[in-house]
Amino acid sequence: MRLRLAADLSTLFLELPEPARFGAAQAAGFSGISLPAPYDGPVQDLRDRLVMNGLVFTSMQAPPPNYTGALPGFAAARDGQDRFQRDFKRMARYADVLKPAVVELRAGPEGDFATLVENLRWACDAAPKRVFAIAPYASGDFLTGYDQLAEVLDAVSQPNLGLLLDTCEAVALGAAPLALWERFAPQVKLIRLAAAPDRSTPGSDGLDLKALFKQVSKDKFKGWISADYVPKLTTSAELGWLSAAKK
Repeated sequence: MRLRLAADLSTLFLELPEPARFGAAQAAGFSGISLPAPYDGPVQDLRDRLVMNGLVFTSMQAPPPNYTGALPGFAAARDGQDRFQRDFKRMARYADVLKPAVVELRAGPEGDFATLVENLRWACDAAPKRVFAIAPYASGDFLTGYDQLAEVLDAVSQPNLGLLLDTCEAVALGAAPLALWERFAPQVKLIRLAAAPDRSTPGSDGLDLKALFKQVSKDKFKGWISADYVPKLTTSAELGWLSAAKK
């Protein structure tokens, strides 16, 4: 099955002016783009660039970012339900225009299980047609493991909430991305490539993205795979993997 591949424009094509990155992504062979925080400029301008270049908007993060330097997200913050709902509605105004395939909800650096489940359940009920995903993070996040994440998904028990499989966070947490795919495949909403496939090789770290591509293609994954790595030089110099992945 042909994989659906997107470029995260917060890390790729940064050698170009921001408006030119959309066309560059399309010309390179991507059919979608991601932007974690599309909250700064006029949202209609972003929508126009997507349409003009024939691109799908694949993912964004919510709640909107904290510009005070704190870690992103606060879905798990104790007594933060009102703030979560208020900022969720702000996100929704952008999502209604950009129409992302997936919205990542960030748990944030602190909180408790019950609050996180309550907020996630509220989000799924508030936007039943929108697809949400969550992920654990190795540093400074309330969600720090996949067993914990599985408990959250089971407790929320909503079909429009699933897992964002971030390849580098998986390895940092001691899990091979392929093993996570095999465990969570029905619940994976988005795969994020936080390392260039050309740099990943089979080994003790478990980061073998070619094997992951092969398996998700075999399993007919219908979601998006978003490239979110930082190129060593220019983006075009590290896109040798793209044509092979699209076969």
